[in-house]
Amino acid sequence: MRQFFDPSRVVLDPRAIAGALTRKEPHELALPERAVITFNEADLRRLTEGKGASIMDAWAPFRMIHLLSGTSTVVTRSPFGGPNIAALMEELSAFGVREFVLWGYCGGMGPDRSVGNVCLAGSALREEGISWHYLEDDSDMVSSLWTDDWTHAAAEAGFPVIDIWTTDALYRETRNKIDFCIGRGISAVEMEVASFYAVARAKGLKAVAFLVVSDLFNNNGTWTSGFHTRAFREGVKKLARFMNEKAVL
Repeated sequence: MRQFFDPSRVVLDPRAIAGALTRKEPHELALPERAVITFNEADLRRLTEGKGASIMDAWAPFRMIHLLSGTSTVVTRSPFGGPNIAALMEELSAFGVREFVLWGYCGGMGPDRSVGNVCLAGSALREEGISWHYLEDDSDMVSSLWTDDWTHAAAEAGFPVIDIWTTDALYRETRNKIDFCIGRGISAVEMEVASFYAVARAKGLKAVAFLVVSDLFNNNGTWTSGFHTRAFREGVKKLARFMNEKAVL
């Protein structure tokens, strides 16, 4: 992989971008310590409804950030993909967020994954672009040091720690690459975690990612959707309970 890391000073600053697009002063954009990030509106509602959540008007409509009443936690939604996660983390951390909890989805690979499984992402194979801009390290895997603090709670909830494959190329998940990943003990694929963990490591942030298996890559080289199955819905409910109990600070 070509190395894109450059240690020189960045020119485009997230504080400047957020200020320019919201027309607010830094103190108006101040954020609490923790952020929970989701990818769809239904999951956002699962984390905010009945919680006395309020939109932080200073950020809207640039970012729709929900502050959970009586907590030090905000909840927001990101578009899919590593570049979107990286930009969101840059902006939120520039105004106070130091801990990021991600609620994501993944495609299961190999015999140990089933639709509806919930997993804690341990390390991620870096087949995306963002991590190579943030880390000078040329290892092809990236992890978050904060995952160690979550393994006990994850184990109690029945969530295994797994290694995953992060790729930008959704429609280039080929048979050979899937077999290669399974051979390395990687048992899921998605589009954000390597970027998510790389930004956290580069900026001294805490980050942990939990994923629900939404679809499967089968041993015979076929793909199976699980998005509308009961098992998938049960997995989503299980992670929603966990997030509401453990991820809100």
